[in-house]
Amino acid sequence: MKGYIEDEEFGKVYVELRRGMTSVRFSYHTDGNLLMRAPLGVKVSDLQRMIEDNRERLRHLPQPQTVSFRFGQAIECFRCRVVIEPQHTHAGYILNRWEGDTLHLQAHESADLDDENIKRTISKVISRAMEDRARMTLLPFAHQVANELGLQPAGFEVGRGMRKLGHCTKERVIQLSRNLMFLPEPLVRYIICHELAHLTHMNHSPQFHALCNQYCNGKEKEQERQLRQFRFPILK
Repeated sequence: MKGYIEDEEFGKVYVELRRGMTSVRFSYHTDGNLLMRAPLGVKVSDLQRMIEDNRERLRHLPQPQTVSFRFGQAIECFRCRVVIEPQHTHAGYILNRWEGDTLHLQAHESADLDDENIKRTISKVISRAMEDRARMTLLPFAHQVANELGLQPAGFEVGRGMRKLGHCTKERVIQLSRNLMFLPEPLVRYIICHELAHLTHMNHSPQFHALCNQYCNGKEKEQERQLRQFRFPILK
């Protein structure tokens, strides 16, 4: 039996009730929505309770990832872009150079961009190229958001995490992953606000979420859902 239920935070949650199952399992559907498999006969109220009981774990549930690259592709990033182009002279190499706000990434014209190894190489080159760019654009933006909220962290640093996009240390230093550069600006701001809220609450208590929601102008849950459904244009 299949259907779905609506959740304020996760949106549409697909439900599959299966004969013979004795426990509940969560994963992500290929379209980015949460998928819940449960024993046949479970009531809707029980499904909703199970989501509530597992809410914090579900926020960090890994999602399936697929990416594709092609010559001529343009990837819009935070205040910059990446353009994938063919080059004719260096077989086996991935070249890159910044020209203004555009990163020109050049793979040899014979390269199979559907090959998983080449995808991983391209992803690594792009991610590394974004590190210096993050210092130029992401950190000043983070300082701007903190100033708007009247907050003074000990500092901001650029990190490299893909699953962990932000972190607030005990020393009140906020680390922001270079991979935030692939998010649209509203989600970049959301991550910054999330970490700034940790200056007051070093946990994920109701008080923390209330403060984070205040910093996000009442859009914390909406933006959290958008972040979970976001598909990074590079491999993690």
